[in-house]
Amino acid sequence: MKNLNGCSRLGVVLNCGVAISALCLAVPAFAQADSPPPPQPDDKGQLTDRQVQEIVVTGTLIRGVAPTGTNVIDVTQQAIQSTGATTTAQLLQTIPQLGQFNTLQQPAGAFNQVTTNRPNLRNLPGFQTAGSSPTLVLLDGHRIVGMGIQSTSPDPDIIPPGVIERVEIVPDGGSAIYGSDAVAGVINFITRKKFDGFNVDGHYGFADDYHAFDVNATAGKSWDTGSIYISYNYSEHGAIYGRDRDYVRMYPKTITGVPFPITSVRCTPGNVQLVPSGTIYALPYSTGSAVANTANQCDESDGAPIYPSENRHSVFAGFSQDLSDALKVDIRAWFTQRKVSADLGPIYDSEYIGPAFLGLIPSPYMAAHKVNAANPFEIHQVSYSYGGDDTEQQRLSLSTWGVTPTFTADLGKGWQLRGLGSYGESTTQNIVGQYNSTAVPLAIATGLLNPYDINSSSDLGLNVLSNYESFGRTRQRLFSGRLILDGSLFKLPGGDVKFAGGVEYNSEGLRSQKGSIVPGTENTGYGGLVYNGVTVIAPYANLPIVSVSRNTKSAFGELVVPVFGADNGFGGMRELTFSLSGRYDDYSDFGDTFNPKIGVTYRPVNWVKLRGSWGKSFVAPSLADRPETDVTSYNQVNGLSFLLPPASLIANGTYPAPQNSNVAVVLGSAPNIQPEKATTWSLGFDVEPPFVPGLNLSLTYWNINFKNLINLPNFTNQVDFWTNFGSVITVNPTQAQINSYLAQADTIVGSGCTVAGTGPTGCYAILDARKRNFANVKLDGLDMALNYRIDAGFASFDLGFNANYGLNRKQQAIAGAAFSDLLEANNSRFKFSTVLGTTISGLRAQVTWNHTAGYDLDPTVSSAGEQDRVKSFNVFNLFFKYDVPGQGIFKNLSFSLNVDNVFDQDPPRYIQQSITASQDGYINGNTIGRFVQFGVSKQF
Repeated sequence: MKNLNGCSRLGVVLNCGVAISALCLAVPAFAQADSPPPPQPDDKGQLTDRQVQEIVVTGTLIRGVAPTGTNVIDVTQQAIQSTGATTTAQLLQTIPQLGQFNTLQQPAGAFNQVTTNRPNLRNLPGFQTAGSSPTLVLLDGHRIVGMGIQSTSPDPDIIPPGVIERVEIVPDGGSAIYGSDAVAGVINFITRKKFDGFNVDGHYGFADDYHAFDVNATAGKSWDTGSIYISYNYSEHGAIYGRDRDYVRMYPKTITGVPFPITSVRCTPGNVQLVPSGTIYALPYSTGSAVANTANQCDESDGAPIYPSENRHSVFAGFSQDLSDALKVDIRAWFTQRKVSADLGPIYDSEYIGPAFLGLIPSPYMAAHKVNAANPFEIHQVSYSYGGDDTEQQRLSLSTWGVTPTFTADLGKGWQLRGLGSYGESTTQNIVGQYNSTAVPLAIATGLLNPYDINSSSDLGLNVLSNYESFGRTRQRLFSGRLILDGSLFKLPGGDVKFAGGVEYNSEGLRSQKGSIVPGTENTGYGGLVYNGVTVIAPYANLPIVSVSRNTKSAFGELVVPVFGADNGFGGMRELTFSLSGRYDDYSDFGDTFNPKIGVTYRPVNWVKLRGSWGKSFVAPSLADRPETDVTSYNQVNGLSFLLPPASLIANGTYPAPQNSNVAVVLGSAPNIQPEKATTWSLGFDVEPPFVPGLNLSLTYWNINFKNLINLPNFTNQVDFWTNFGSVITVNPTQAQINSYLAQADTIVGSGCTVAGTGPTGCYAILDARKRNFANVKLDGLDMALNYRIDAGFASFDLGFNANYGLNRKQQAIAGAAFSDLLEANNSRFKFSTVLGTTISGLRAQVTWNHTAGYDLDPTVSSAGEQDRVKSFNVFNLFFKYDVPGQGIFKNLSFSLNVDNVFDQDPPRYIQQSITASQDGYINGNTIGRFVQFGVSKQF
């Protein structure tokens, strides 16, 4: 059944605002895993040979070896603590190879975007819109349940930083080992194996108009054959709005017919523009007294959230037990509840008012506000705002629980069988307040709303305007079971030939309920609103609940062949190891796929390692990207200049000049979306020269050829969209074309594009912005790292540098189109993080410099002047930690201090107005400003 009353998901968009081959993060605590990283030491602090041999490193299925040809990054607990991160998302913001580096990651408010904090290695496109992710997130090697309204990938924020023992990052395609999602790489969060005692720690931090607080308590008991612990974490932080930061602002722009630049005309009091001339008149005025070329202006970014408030409760438990000499079990279980909230500001609206015989909205209030009382054809575009900063709100709640058991059986003769299970469920609910764009024109026509003086409207009319929301609720589940057999097949002179293989079964489900409604009617429906014989809000039934599911059956294997090694190596050939892996996946809904991978590691001398890998990877279409769960909506809007072609394309005849601003934006998922596929390869070296003790150097070239990209056409970028996406644009559509889109739509919103025509009342264009496979992306670059540590007796000093440099980022708009390099302009090419630190007895002190390079703008931006370049963004952070010496109350007591963005650096200026008001005035990074955080930790 079609919903003719919904406010568009487009309206929500308009109103809401590591392949890491060398990630060392520049401190010794971030180490490249040349050999397997250490497990938890025994009570004497020593690792047994068996412990080392039993490690399974992320990126391989085989115990006791590092992935061949691939650099694995081990981020330790010390490095995590030095960031001061109270959430996993904040931790990931410190990594240059992630898209959220040097900026603030937050859940999106829009229903066609991702509402979770998920990592994006290599900053691959489609990250904010595709339901699946090209970066695979694991918890102790297990897949975990997805979250979100329009996504089915995990949110790492469910994992409290306090329970993370280390993070292993595989900077390479991993589908040959793990299956879907591992195009850019794998991030594996490895939790504590054991804990004995009681620990409590907390932090409090503040910045201008902002605070943050967290507390963590962990209790556990260890014994000879096992351990049990439970950890509770609570964290919260306040919201930051545009009015709280000077750099967030709307720069004036040029509007047709207005002889001076304008910020926004959707204000209180509002403005009237004549159609089609565009001449503007500031309200209030009465007929005959309007003054041309006067305007009330306002800044819509003032009430927009640049960082919403959040609170989170998390419980995490671990249990390990040796059931016998040959069998052991490890179980992890968790529950997390997170709530995100923000005030979105007033309601902003523009409506066309005019005579009904022209197909426009008539208003009984127009006669008192005509510019020329004698003109029966006069048409107004009336712009206004209503309410205060909290009139529209977003309330996002996410909860999830899961359990991941692992059984390990020693079969003898070096063979082992591992059984890994995972079951989890999540619930996400997102409510975004908005105005009812379908009912508002009818309320204006009946006199319930007075757009010329919105606050004089009747209470019923204001209720029609403001008592509306976009509602979304999803429930997701995941069951995963995996059996892995690994051991040594036979021995070569270079070492044991090792094999691992197994089978896996995954079952996932998604239950979705979405739509635009009067609050509280999602399960009951609504009886409608009739006023003076006019149906202002049509009745509707309860929102339908859609359930979809899939299962996947998989088989996989990996072989590691050491041709030369410690036993038979010689000068120029100290090591030569090959690996071959492959995985077959059979999906119940779209078919099967096979993905191989080859790796090689070569050491001419012990202190130089050369490595390379090649493989195929893929990303399965998300259940959230199906047309059943991401239904088609036909959103009719007007008054938004960025949805019309740029002047240059009108001047050269590419598109006809619009006679109005009526357009329809079609959102949802197109049918028959296919898997994304990728070919990935890398070459690199690692050097640890013995003549410079403590020095580590690393360089990696990486290359990704990403095909069948699932994405939205970039309709928010005016020049890019109208230049490159002509195949999804229908200008001056015929009535048959309009009717075809209307027939496909599950939701029809607004007015202005249901009748064909080229005059002031016609539909200028239909923009089919549905999600689909949009051609290919080719990207490559360099990862660079340097670590240097000196022990000087009384102290140690360390210097580190970690960088990501993009060489090419070529993308097609649609299949068959020419590739354009997005790094030539309009995107940063170079990012790095540098750390200089020292440890003196119990004191650790370090300074971090995070840098995002500037870039040229092409075309230049003309608004409040001319801008042809965006500057670099440089942020300096300080960290201090002191372990108090002594016994009794002072034993295991420590204090910490973080000062982030020491110089209170604003992000670079950007004068072009954004589709999202919270992003106006700046670009190329963001922080919360200078942030001071105190911490204390005590173990009993």
